[in-house]
Amino acid sequence: MLTKRLSVGVGLVAGIVMLGVAPASAYQYIALSGTGEARAYNNAAGSTSAYAGAWDSSLDGDAYNPVYNTYYRTASPDTERNLWNKTGAGTLTTSGSGSRLYKMRICESVPLQFDPCSGWKYM
Repeated sequence: MLTKRLSVGVGLVAGIVMLGVAPASAYQYIALSGTGEARAYNNAAGSTSAYAGAWDSSLDGDAYNPVYNTYYRTASPDTERNLWNKTGAGTLTTSGSGSRLYKMRICESVPLQFDPCSGWKYM
């Protein structure tokens, strides 16, 4: 009986600790099936430390078809920015920090064709 209470108590403490950790590691994203994700980190309202990420999840063997995150920041709403990930599948490239991102999408660079892109994610 004491062992069962101890297990429940440890489980509750671990759950509370994880609740405290989860928001720090959270991010917003939009995906393009089989290709990758555009990500936004630290993107709370009024943030000055937000940054973008381009996750390549494709299995094209190498960096043959790189992915890129096209995004806009609130401090310069008319400036399109592109974050390229040319390092291949299973990798993440991140931008420098700045004002909050308000719109982003992920695209895959395909030679001699239009690049397929996700829809826009507005945040």
